[in-house]
Amino acid sequence: MRIRESAWSAFVVAAICSTLAAHHSTVAYLAEPRTLKNATIEKVLWASPHVILVFNVKEANGASTSWNVETGSPTSVAQVGWNRNSVKPGDKLTIELYPAKNGAHVGRLKKLIFSDGRELLDTQNPTGLKY
Repeated sequence: MRIRESAWSAFVVAAICSTLAAHHSTVAYLAEPRTLKNATIEKVLWASPHVILVFNVKEANGASTSWNVETGSPTSVAQVGWNRNSVKPGDKLTIELYPAKNGAHVGRLKKLIFSDGRELLDTQNPTGLKY
């Protein structure tokens, strides 16, 4: 009976750990960041498991491209200086992100740069996606 319980417990722990590792993987994103200038925030979704920023980028030809970028959780970005009102619809900024490998207009945030030079990082590790 104890062997069965131990085996079942080991299976449950392994299953949980494997899904956690998969969820926090950065394999979907390129290792080199991309800088998007002339970004205008459209929507901020401040909710777990990730804060999501929806924004438009004005291209050189005048066209506008819609992007989504994810950050860490509200708790983790709060630890590096964010709050619910740090980024608001209408804010115009430069966004550095790790774009999706598949070419979709989504990515993982590296940092936001406001017009006054102020920056907000995504995580406590400013060197990139090594977390």
